[in-house]
Amino acid sequence: MEDVSPLPDDLEQTLDETGARAGWDAYPPDVQRDALAWIEEASTTAKRSKRIDDVARSAGKGQTPAALQ
Repeated sequence: MEDVSPLPDDLEQTLDETGARAGWDAYPPDVQRDALAWIEEASTTAKRSKRIDDVARSAGKGQTPAALQ
């Protein structure tokens, strides 16, 4: 399995709080990498939070985040 960067603390906390960690762990490495890059590219804290929420919500539903499709 390919290495993926460690989760940023804010994403990890949100995944754990929302119960979406299993969904995240089920993502293929390329989806995880793309999601992390998308989050990191956010230009503001508010945009980053919104992206983290989107990723967690999608992972919780077993879906790829819409922005990555």
